[in-house]
Amino acid sequence: MSFRLFIYYCALCGGGGAFLGWILGRPLALNDVVLTQGFKGMFLGFGISLALALVDSLWVFSLRNVVAIFARVATAVVVGAMGGLLGGLIGQVLYGLKDWGIFLVFGWAITGFLIGVSLGVYDLLSSLLFARNASMALRKVLKGVLGGTLGGILGGILSLMLLAGWTHLLGGDPEVERRLWSPSSWGFVSLGACIGLLISVAQVVLKEAWLKVEAGFRKGREVILTKPEITIGRAESCDIGLFGDPQIEKLHARIRREGNRYVLIDEGAGTYLNDDLVRGSATLQAGDAIRLGKCVLRFGERQKQEQ
Repeated sequence: MSFRLFIYYCALCGGGGAFLGWILGRPLALNDVVLTQGFKGMFLGFGISLALALVDSLWVFSLRNVVAIFARVATAVVVGAMGGLLGGLIGQVLYGLKDWGIFLVFGWAITGFLIGVSLGVYDLLSSLLFARNASMALRKVLKGVLGGTLGGILGGILSLMLLAGWTHLLGGDPEVERRLWSPSSWGFVSLGACIGLLISVAQVVLKEAWLKVEAGFRKGREVILTKPEITIGRAESCDIGLFGDPQIEKLHARIRREGNRYVLIDEGAGTYLNDDLVRGSATLQAGDAIRLGKCVLRFGERQKQEQ
């Protein structure tokens, strides 16, 4: 999946996930309006984080790596659902004190904030648990926080505008609004789409290093390097799986971040850097071509690192 498609799918699936959350929360009608909105927010956070975590995981992993995908998605869903619950409760409590729409926007900003956290929290927890460098995972979380918060604010404002527009257009007839699934459903969809859009844009625009598959399995795929070490090979456990090429070993090579540079490490399987055989390891520079069997990966980074 290219960066452009990643952004497109995050926006599309964010809106779709929000619509799923709206459907799940629609039957709720508790006596306490604050709890009602809180649980509806929880379903919203559940749907958006589920959709975005699936897109994020499938961007990195193949469908064969079921365990890794499930662990990431499950972690994201828990954090995202709690974010929706918290945002819905806080927004409604403040709105009950003073019926200003800005309070609802603030609540959705909290939801977007925690949905942004949810996409990187698995990597962060894994790094801390196994005593690995957590700096790259932390940066992914911060990018998600930035995009999610801005998406929550933008989506919240758009949701209020849609609410006002639908109410004015339909004359406030609740029966017509119910049949047209408006205005709440459209508000949820716009909120989810904005959160998904801005989280993905933040990840792509602020990326530091990445790989693009120029030949071989899943040609055109682009992957941001968000871990201290990336494994490459045809094993299902590899971060970048290159399947269908018998010349590629199960674990063929690694890319490791060492200080301010990225190093390509050959696992004895025969890895070429710019057509030169790598003997042990070699420092990567922006634009370098990495060849493994019939596959070619192009390394990119935002700024040339100091040697």
